[in-house]
Amino acid sequence: MDDRFISYLYCFNELRDYFECHEYGESLWLDSGRPTLLKGLIQAAVCLYHLEGGNARGGWRMWNRAREYLKETDEYEGTDIHRLVQDIDDVWQHVPVAWRRESLTREQVQSLQLPTVQIQINNEELKQVVADWTIPSHAHEESD
Repeated sequence: MDDRFISYLYCFNELRDYFECHEYGESLWLDSGRPTLLKGLIQAAVCLYHLEGGNARGGWRMWNRAREYLKETDEYEGTDIHRLVQDIDDVWQHVPVAWRRESLTREQVQSLQLPTVQIQINNEELKQVVADWTIPSHAHEESD
């Protein structure tokens, strides 16, 4: 498995750093023929990044695109994609429909008490690798 995917999972699940997560995903996506599933995973991270920052409109638009890329896949590399789609859909259920077209303040985002999203890892070995992961010093570069 490519180190960039492990870094993606680590940034998503452990750090909740969706910007860095996007960076690792994009590097992998570019080097692996631009598969639509990876594009969806990148956009899922960007969606959460925008929403956390108050850009509900951008997050909602990005989620609608990402969801299309992810909805046909149940599992990828030991991760539960179907569950990820359900969990992000659940996050958006907490956002009033009218707010999905808005820029929100940090206070408004916090008032929503959004559930935490993690990518469910079904492979026990991968789960341990991600938990013990350290970001490689050659961040965003192709894995050796």
